[in-house]
Amino acid sequence: MKRPAKKKHQNPLLPEDDKIDERNLIDLEDSAELSFEDRVSIYWMENKAFISGCITVLLFVVVAFQGMRILKERSEAALQAEYAAADANETLGDFAKANSNKEIGGFAALSTADAAYKEEDFSKALEFYNLAAGALNEPTLAGRAQLGQAFALYQSGSEEEGLAKLNAITADSSLAEAARAEAAYHLAVEADAEGRTAEFESFAAQINDSALAGQWQQRLSYYQQQAR
Repeated sequence: MKRPAKKKHQNPLLPEDDKIDERNLIDLEDSAELSFEDRVSIYWMENKAFISGCITVLLFVVVAFQGMRILKERSEAALQAEYAAADANETLGDFAKANSNKEIGGFAALSTADAAYKEEDFSKALEFYNLAAGALNEPTLAGRAQLGQAFALYQSGSEEEGLAKLNAITADSSLAEAARAEAAYHLAVEADAEGRTAEFESFAAQINDSALAGQWQQRLSYYQQQAR
């Protein structure tokens, strides 16, 4: 016959079924008496691993950002020095080809193309206007490069292609208004010379409706006065 199991001694001051979770218990009165420094200390002890990790990650991000900024500034300064040396040595064309995917390379190509156009080397001018157009995104410079493409094409014997390029410029709202107005002016003169009155009036209206085409509005007005 088995003896009945002995009951463990219970605290007579507590109900037998009550279970107490003694983990990290702080009496309410004691908690109210904790100073701010004590609360910070407790929070730090409980979360120090997480906080330390966040600080470490933040430091890595700041260091990486500053490093990239410094590297970019040094790289840009070095490129500007190379550009100045190429300009002094009259080797901007080589610099432009070596940096054709960069804006400064596009600017070098634009300068080289302008010089070649002035010397009536339209084949070379077209080559470098093409390089410039592929590298420059700023509306004014991009417009200049594309106008150069159109004029170089026209002067090298590809007249229809040059006129088609001018038409494309007039319709491209991403380009500077001045570039679009210049293209429209030349197309207007071309249309007037060919007797295409409707086209002339359309291009003239585009120029006159532009708030930033003052120079080309004046030239158009002068042209109309001389044509009468």
